[in-house]
Amino acid sequence: MKAFRFSIQLKKPLPLKDQTHTHRSGVLLEKEGRWAEASPLPGFSTETVEDVIAALRGERDAPPSLQFALAALDEPAIEQPLEVPWNYLLLGNRESVLAGVESCIDSSCRAAKLKVGREELSTEIALVKEVRDRLPPSVSLRLDANQAWTFDQASRFMEGIGDVDLEYIEEPLEDASRLEEFYAKTGVHYALDETLLSGQSLDLWPFATALVCKPTILGGRSSVERLVSTGKPVVFSAAFESGVGIARIVQLAAEFSPNLAAGLDTLDWLSDDLLLQSPQKQNGMFRVTGQPIVDTNRLERIEL
Repeated sequence: MKAFRFSIQLKKPLPLKDQTHTHRSGVLLEKEGRWAEASPLPGFSTETVEDVIAALRGERDAPPSLQFALAALDEPAIEQPLEVPWNYLLLGNRESVLAGVESCIDSSCRAAKLKVGREELSTEIALVKEVRDRLPPSVSLRLDANQAWTFDQASRFMEGIGDVDLEYIEEPLEDASRLEEFYAKTGVHYALDETLLSGQSLDLWPFATALVCKPTILGGRSSVERLVSTGKPVVFSAAFESGVGIARIVQLAAEFSPNLAAGLDTLDWLSDDLLLQSPQKQNGMFRVTGQPIVDTNRLERIEL
């Protein structure tokens, strides 16, 4: 097995948690002509790129992003095109979000996901209403607060948006132990994302309407199968990987959740890709044409 570093410039600065990023960095693995990706996401992953390299050298246990990559090398090769529905990511200031709404409509996406929990409640309440008004009824709206709010803030937010039609909101509370209480008070469907890293029994959240699976952050196939075994809808989601990692997520989504819109739109944040032929989006579907073929001129060999 060979390992390589890469770094890709982002099209625009990316705010994640308390950091802003201009590049996406990670590690690619190659084995017998097949490729996989281990790219920890700063602010979300528990490991760094250096931790991945240390694990490849046998200096520590494999962290989740490396587990994902190693498992991907054992997956069947992508011999024929795969496609799954995807959701459009709405992120940034009001102008960027509303421009994204128009692009979402043009793309025939079935769902859009709007990041919230970043501005004043009143500002975001108004934006959610405007986005919902502009989206066709056929496009479901998902919100994602990334655990930004207290119980009181989240409750006031939901009161503010009233009867806006939502599919669900991801992680509205900084204290996940109160999510069931939040559902009982508001009746709003919630989805689990960051909470899945806690290792707690998912029985604690019986009314969770969906589980958001980011394989780069959660790990390999065994972590995915744990979520699938609950019987709840599993929404696959990317973590700003290159096309190599995205292709593997599409492979998992096509196997386990072929009819659920997956969060694959993060690839558009990269200025370019490491693949000679990147995944394509058409008519609301995200399509991988076959086994990833990597431009190796973009890579830096890692000595193992």
